[in-house]
Amino acid sequence: MEPPVKLIRLLIIEDHHMIREGIRMMLESRENYLHFEIDEAENGQMGINKILKKDYDIVLIDYQLPVKNGKETLKEIRLYKKDLKVLALSNYDEYSYIQSMIDEGANGYILKNIETAELIKAIETVLSGNNYFSNEVLVKMLDAAKNTEKNVSQHKSGLSKRELEVLELIAHEKTNDEIAGILFIAKRTVDTHRQNLLKKLQVKNTAGLIKAAYDFKLL
Repeated sequence: MEPPVKLIRLLIIEDHHMIREGIRMMLESRENYLHFEIDEAENGQMGINKILKKDYDIVLIDYQLPVKNGKETLKEIRLYKKDLKVLALSNYDEYSYIQSMIDEGANGYILKNIETAELIKAIETVLSGNNYFSNEVLVKMLDAAKNTEKNVSQHKSGLSKRELEVLELIAHEKTNDEIAGILFIAKRTVDTHRQNLLKKLQVKNTAGLIKAAYDFKLL
């Protein structure tokens, strides 16, 4: 006996009709074991309206959209449907685009030159509860992670042991007076360390110092 065909309710949010049709054809070509119930939206607001009216298993969303871009649309989707599976679909493989969609809760990021088999694999992977990224996207993410680690290491190695101690206490919301008392140093010395930290880490304020402390894994 053949296994039952699985129904997947899917929404495509994409402003180009030909791309929507191409995705539809790719998915419908595999209906021997998957059946897709496909809806379409040509901009972000239309997509949100459809999501509010119907429960979908997964949404494919372009980054470049009229009215609301993919990031803005996904941010709003997450206000209403926190657990809805969302797969970003884009021509852009720049890390800034990838990270912005991940930050808003995308479960994966694939490129529009994707083959049918990989598109199906991406959808099934995301529906199973895992993330999926195209190989080109993974390379960009790994390169960014290596560069971040390198920059963090360089910055951290440029700080003295005392400066790292002051930075950690700043991140724990201690005042300069409190830091002086904890480290048994003068408040003026703490002020100097703080100014040196701002300069060395190239940040403008306490928020920047706190972020650096997280990057350095001091918290």
